[in-house]
Amino acid sequence: MAGPYADQLEACFRKADLDGDSRISGAEAVAFFQGSNLPKPVVAQIWMHADQNKIGFLGRPEFYNALRLVTVAQGKRDLTPNIVKAALYGPTAAEKKNCCFTD
Repeated sequence: MAGPYADQLEACFRKADLDGDSRISGAEAVAFFQGSNLPKPVVAQIWMHADQNKIGFLGRPEFYNALRLVTVAQGKRDLTPNIVKAALYGPTAAEKKNCCFTD
Protein backbone atom coordinates (compact mmCIF):
# COMPACT_ATOMS: atom_id res chain seq x y z
CA MET A 1 0.00 0.00 0.00
CA ALA A 2 1.55 3.27 -1.07
CA GLY A 3 0.31 6.81 -0.76
CA PRO A 4 0.11 9.61 1.73
CA TYR A 5 -2.31 7.79 4.03
CA ALA A 6 -0.73 4.32 3.96
CA ASP A 7 0.54 4.56 7.54
CA GLN A 8 -2.85 5.69 8.83
CA LEU A 9 -4.66 2.92 6.96
CA GLU A 10 -2.23 0.34 8.32
CA ALA A 11 -2.70 1.71 11.84
CA CYS A 12 -6.48 1.35 11.45
CA PHE A 13 -6.07 -2.21 10.23
CA ARG A 14 -3.85 -3.14 13.18
CA LYS A 15 -6.31 -1.50 15.58
CA ALA A 16 -9.22 -3.48 14.13
CA ASP A 17 -7.28 -6.78 14.00
CA LEU A 18 -7.82 -7.64 17.64
CA ASP A 19 -6.37 -11.15 17.47
CA GLY A 20 -3.43 -10.23 15.23
CA ASP A 21 -4.17 -12.80 12.51
CA SER A 22 -3.85 -10.28 9.66
CA ARG A 23 -7.53 -10.43 8.76
CA ILE A 24 -10.64 -8.77 10.12
CA SER A 25 -13.49 -11.03 11.20
CA GLY A 26 -17.11 -9.94 11.33
CA ALA A 27 -16.88 -9.56 15.11
CA GLU A 28 -13.72 -7.46 14.83
CA ALA A 29 -15.35 -5.30 12.16
CA VAL A 30 -18.42 -4.71 14.32
CA ALA A 31 -16.22 -3.73 17.27
CA PHE A 32 -14.15 -1.36 15.14
CA PHE A 33 -16.90 0.18 13.02
CA GLN A 34 -19.19 0.90 15.98
CA GLY A 35 -16.97 3.94 16.44
CA SER A 36 -18.25 5.30 13.12
CA ASN A 37 -21.65 6.01 14.71
CA LEU A 38 -23.37 4.57 11.64
CA PRO A 39 -26.57 2.56 12.05
CA LYS A 40 -26.02 -1.20 12.18
CA PRO A 41 -27.87 -1.80 8.88
CA VAL A 42 -25.45 0.58 7.15
CA VAL A 43 -22.45 -1.17 8.69
CA ALA A 44 -23.91 -4.49 7.51
CA GLN A 45 -24.25 -3.06 4.00
CA ILE A 46 -20.63 -1.90 4.12
CA TRP A 47 -19.54 -5.39 5.16
CA MET A 48 -21.50 -6.90 2.26
CA HIS A 49 -19.70 -4.65 -0.24
CA ALA A 50 -16.28 -5.10 1.36
CA ASP A 51 -16.46 -8.90 1.74
CA GLN A 52 -16.92 -9.39 -1.98
CA ASN A 53 -15.61 -12.97 -1.91
CA LYS A 54 -18.05 -13.83 0.91
CA ILE A 55 -15.39 -15.52 3.04
CA GLY A 56 -16.34 -13.86 6.31
CA PHE A 57 -13.04 -12.02 6.69
CA LEU A 58 -11.47 -8.86 5.32
CA GLY A 59 -7.85 -8.65 4.29
CA ARG A 60 -6.14 -5.28 4.05
CA PRO A 61 -7.54 -4.30 0.62
CA GLU A 62 -11.08 -5.24 1.62
CA PHE A 63 -10.76 -3.48 4.97
CA TYR A 64 -9.49 -0.33 3.24
CA ASN A 65 -12.52 -0.52 0.94
CA ALA A 66 -14.76 -0.75 4.00
CA LEU A 67 -13.11 2.38 5.40
CA ARG A 68 -13.81 4.21 2.13
CA LEU A 69 -17.47 3.21 2.32
CA VAL A 70 -17.69 4.30 5.95
CA THR A 71 -16.41 7.72 4.87
CA VAL A 72 -19.09 7.88 2.17
CA ALA A 73 -21.85 6.80 4.56
CA GLN A 74 -20.73 9.30 7.20
CA GLY A 75 -21.26 11.97 4.54
CA LYS A 76 -24.96 11.05 4.63
CA ARG A 77 -24.86 9.46 1.18
CA ASP A 78 -26.76 6.29 0.41
CA LEU A 79 -24.58 3.40 -0.68
CA THR A 80 -26.13 3.01 -4.12
CA PRO A 81 -24.33 0.77 -6.64
CA ASN A 82 -22.94 3.80 -8.49
CA ILE A 83 -21.67 5.45 -5.32
CA VAL A 84 -20.08 2.21 -4.12
CA LYS A 85 -18.37 1.76 -7.50
CA ALA A 86 -17.09 5.34 -7.45
CA ALA A 87 -15.87 5.03 -3.86
CA LEU A 88 -14.04 1.77 -4.47
CA TYR A 89 -12.73 2.24 -7.98
CA GLY A 90 -12.93 5.95 -8.78
CA PRO A 91 -9.96 8.30 -9.12
CA THR A 92 -10.13 9.50 -5.51
CA ALA A 93 -10.50 6.04 -3.97
CA ALA A 94 -6.89 6.05 -2.77
CA GLU A 95 -7.13 9.56 -1.35
CA LYS A 96 -8.59 9.05 2.11
CA LYS A 97 -7.49 10.89 5.18
CA ASN A 98 -7.50 9.74 8.78
CA CYS A 99 -9.77 6.71 8.93
CA CYS A 100 -9.48 5.70 12.56
CA PHE A 101 -12.50 6.97 14.38
CA THR A 102 -12.44 4.83 17.52
CA ASP A 103 -10.66 5.74 20.73
